[in-house]
Amino acid sequence: MQQGEGIRVSSSAVAGGNITVNVGTSDGTVEIMVWGSQDRTSHQVPGNKDASIPLPPVGAGTVIIVTVGKGLRRRRFEVVVVSPGP
Repeated sequence: MQQGEGIRVSSSAVAGGNITVNVGTSDGTVEIMVWGSQDRTSHQVPGNKDASIPLPPVGAGTVIIVTVGKGLRRRRFEVVVVSPGP
């Protein structure tokens, strides 16, 4: 589990699954992008502050960048995609 300034996100996620981001701050959106890509997707944070974000179709070993906030308040986390169990 990675955390910082009221944000918590796991350090890995299973391919084809979701990333759960707990946003304890007043930020209303979470952005994700695949490492090396400029394509970002923005996801609303629900009232319970747990945003469940579907992973893009990527393979194991891919790094997903999760960002919350804007400007100087922007926090960035890296999540590694792992393959599902046998």
